Amino acid sequence: MAPGSIDSTPAASLRIRHITMISLGGVMGAGFFIGSSGAIAMAGPAVLLSYAFAGILIFFVNLILCDLLGRTPHRGSFVSQVGHILGPRYGFVMGWTYLLVWITTLAAEIMAAASLLAPLVPLPYWLLELLVLGSMTALNLASVRGYGETEYCLSFTKVAAVVIFILIGVIALATGHHVPHAAFLGGSLFPHGGVAILSAVPIVVFSMAGTEIGTIAALDSDQPKKNIARLARTIAIRLLGFYLSSIAVILCLLPWQSIAPGHSPFLQVLDALHIPFADTLMTIVILAAVLSTLNSGLYASSRILRDVALAGNAPATLRATAPASGIPHRAILCVAAASAAVAASAILSPTLVFAFLISVVGVFIIAGNMMIVLARLYLVRDGRRAALLTLAGLAAVLVAMAVDPHARHELALGVAAIGGILGLERIVSALRRRAGEGRAPPEPARGQSAP
Repeated sequence: MAPGSIDSTPAASLRIRHITMISLGGVMGAGFFIGSSGAIAMAGPAVLLSYAFAGILIFFVNLILCDLLGRTPHRGSFVSQVGHILGPRYGFVMGWTYLLVWITTLAAEIMAAASLLAPLVPLPYWLLELLVLGSMTALNLASVRGYGETEYCLSFTKVAAVVIFILIGVIALATGHHVPHAAFLGGSLFPHGGVAILSAVPIVVFSMAGTEIGTIAALDSDQPKKNIARLARTIAIRLLGFYLSSIAVILCLLPWQSIAPGHSPFLQVLDALHIPFADTLMTIVILAAVLSTLNSGLYASSRILRDVALAGNAPATLRATAPASGIPHRAILCVAAASAAVAASAILSPTLVFAFLISVVGVFIIAGNMMIVLARLYLVRDGRRAALLTLAGLAAVLVAMAVDPHARHELALGVAAIGGILGLERIVSALRRRAGEGRAPPEPARGQSAP
């Protein structure tokens, strides 16, 4: 069987309940519970349109992604699909931008987990980071089933928390304890202009990162094709149901001007409603979200790193998997080490490496989604209208970033970073060709003469 096949593998340990809960909870990390405050500050009440627009884009991108996996079932992950359909250069860029997004995200989550645990555990901050990362790495190294069971529990915690939060908000509004705030009844719905709606989309898309993890996990299940098809049917519920409902409740119960970037608006709402033990409850939920992101990020990025290595774009040693389980141990350790290095850079030089990576991840995600859509357009000639509209929507986000002075810097850094990755691809390709040309022809077998 080809590496990365969509058919069952020795690691086919995940069941439909794992895939379902992973897909439901995969889009709700700390970027959702905390990062939504940044999007609200950027767009104001109109952030609902940002979430709706981003949700529609991600919805169609995921439908396209599931379609690609169904049409080319023996090409591994979506990174392998893009490289196979569009060419090795696109595969190189897709693979490394995706990996950099996850390595940066994992570093941020490691620091977030340590910050949450620091008041509770009397250990040095750096040691807490290592303990959190080490525990999630050990879990991923142990078994695919262990990852699935842990992620099932963590995702269930997040989903239950969001549902309860929405119910609390609806009850508060229905019983008249709080009335819809001036965010909707007075003032401007577009305090920063219409362009801010699109400029906030990269922040929103970043908070939605993880929708693709379900498709990667499906490759480790007993019925990959069936599970991928089921994922396509639940995307809208995950994105629009959870995100839009939660943000609408927040905007109905709080003035958007009071929401500070970097602070959880969910906690602000619970405090405003005088919910007992709100701080403790939200700390538990956010910690579950952080650990879930770490768990899934290590799982997904290690599989992609192995695919990148199989394509010849990373050291060949990273192709190795455990014979019985199919777990890519070396790739998991490599991703964990890279994430720890980025987390360390955030402490040693917060305005250099880490700030740069945080600035470019939004553009990386948009560019990756565009490559997925381009692969679908190139592969299939029918049903192109939805794909073309999705591509136009993604391009509109980049144009809005270019127009918005607050987002222009991030766009420039992202484009420059992709240019650097393209330059690296040319160097790697040239070295590979040179190595092939300089390789001596194989010696003839004993008893045979040379040609």
